[in-house]
Amino acid sequence: MKRKIGMILIAVVLVVTLIMAGCAKPGPAPGGKTLKIGSLVSLEYPLGVDCQKQLDALVPAFNKAGGLVIGGERYDIDLILYNSKMDAETGKAAVERLVHQDKVKFILGDETADAWIPVTEENKVLVAAISPSPTVLNPDYKYFFQAGPHHTQAPTIWGWLTETYPDLKTVGAVFPDRLNGHAEADHLQQLCDTFGQELVVVEFYPPDTTDFSAIATKVKAADPDIFTTCAGGTLQDSLAYKALHESGWRGQICAYVGISPGAMGKVISLDMVEGMLAVMVAPELDSPPPAAQELRDVYSAKYGDWDNDHPTVLFIGAWYCMLAGLEQAQSLDPDKVAAVIGNGMKYESGAGPAVMISRPDVGNPRTIDTLFVSYIGKITGGDAELVHTISLEEGLKYVATGYGW
Repeated sequence: MKRKIGMILIAVVLVVTLIMAGCAKPGPAPGGKTLKIGSLVSLEYPLGVDCQKQLDALVPAFNKAGGLVIGGERYDIDLILYNSKMDAETGKAAVERLVHQDKVKFILGDETADAWIPVTEENKVLVAAISPSPTVLNPDYKYFFQAGPHHTQAPTIWGWLTETYPDLKTVGAVFPDRLNGHAEADHLQQLCDTFGQELVVVEFYPPDTTDFSAIATKVKAADPDIFTTCAGGTLQDSLAYKALHESGWRGQICAYVGISPGAMGKVISLDMVEGMLAVMVAPELDSPPPAAQELRDVYSAKYGDWDNDHPTVLFIGAWYCMLAGLEQAQSLDPDKVAAVIGNGMKYESGAGPAVMISRPDVGNPRTIDTLFVSYIGKITGGDAELVHTISLEEGLKYVATGYGW
């Protein structure tokens, strides 16, 4: 009798096991392989920490859901992440280790790229990076792709702003006194020159600044029609808006980078930025695009609700660009992947739909820069409402004007 009961129990266990196996997500395939991808982020920078947390959520979820399938073979992603500390030499040392010791052929890069691109180019390592530096668009680079909005979102938003509010003619801005801040200031000057506005005041501040009152006084004295800031992260950008509001200035705020009203509201009262026009973060839209919704869901599953943290999505763009290139090329050969990305690749990202575009203004006919759909929001009554969606086609028109194509 005991033997019969035991046989029945074994049979039940086998049936349950088979049912569970049929419902489970794919596990590692027999003889499954691993693809190593390197990543650089600055963990001294809030946006870098956001990127690290998103990668820590996305990569395991991606592997659990089936991983990367190339030519019928499945690969789990092994992400090797190093802290660049936003320092050129530290970033270069990390890349040299990735290339020569970790033997990676694919890297997600950051703002230290200028220091180490020669290393990745010489070793034919494919890079998808987020950098404000204009030198990353050099046509001599065959394996480097700009996967962020640094060079395309500003002319997109500024072009739309110029058409929509033609009477706003003067501009003031503040930026952190470091590479990305000075790159943004140069870019803003170019935009104003192109779209017929006058940049009347630009102030740079030490990256650890929390008291912007003196800077705000200088901006108010210039009395620009428009004020903008970026590159300081949510904390510094929000504190700059607060100080300007307290100075008595009441012009039009326009942010050409993605902002989260929820995150800003943790730093300042949103009535200080009433009427602000800004790019909305795609995962925080009422109806996010599919990849943005997935990013929000995966992040929330690991860390709690998205609205606890309101992470930025700037640097995570490199992950989506690299994956799209690998999947669309169906190859692990950096040359073949580079050919796909450099030939007008369209893809979905956590920041919304994107397309790779060429940059004829710097003599680069390959599609080495990224253009995203832009969601324009307006702060009204302490919340953001979507007022316009700039399509890829409309955005390309503004970018072409902005760079004089």
